[in-house]
Amino acid sequence: MKHSRSGACWKRTYGGAVLPERAEDKSVCISEREVTNQAVKDRIGAFAAGLVADGETIFIDASSTSLFVAKHLKARKDITVITNAERVVLELCDEEGVRVICTGGALRKKNLSYVGETAEKLIRTGFYADKVFFSCCGISQKFGIFDAVEAEANIKKAMFASSKQTVLLCDSSKFEKLGFPKLADFEAVQTIITDRPPDAAWRQMFEKLHIDVLIAE
Repeated sequence: MKHSRSGACWKRTYGGAVLPERAEDKSVCISEREVTNQAVKDRIGAFAAGLVADGETIFIDASSTSLFVAKHLKARKDITVITNAERVVLELCDEEGVRVICTGGALRKKNLSYVGETAEKLIRTGFYADKVFFSCCGISQKFGIFDAVEAEANIKKAMFASSKQTVLLCDSSKFEKLGFPKLADFEAVQTIITDRPPDAAWRQMFEKLHIDVLIAE
């Protein structure tokens, strides 16, 4: 076993060296994800923010795409944002027209997000929202919607259970990508916002499930 410059451990294999997989956390840190496909995420975030009406209460998850929703909610009036994301809290904390509620819980330092049973229970029993905005690491026509970290997936499931409308923010690079764990079937989603029109097979599936597909161009 050797160490890389970043401090990670490398495991010897017959074909070379690989980083040992950590089943509890395979995600990339939030600062790296925020700058990946940044322009696309910004378009999706701006489009999603346009769906939020004054007076509404919304959940925003701790994904990098959802952070761009928060960026476009500034200067809005009479909106309540419930989130487990420290970055969303910091983005909106100075906005007089936006009430921000943080779920609390155990801090995932890599993602600057709060997870765990305490946060899940509070979301399920203490709050109700008009909409939840969330993202994922991939979607598959055959298998559904996937996340990268089980603890984050459990928070999102709690948000689904306490929301009137579920909005998936999913850029085209995530189509037909698998991950672990599975987050949900498509029946859990009412609206998908993406950056490009999906192909015919995807459109047929979304129409069959009565899922609205909105293109952030």
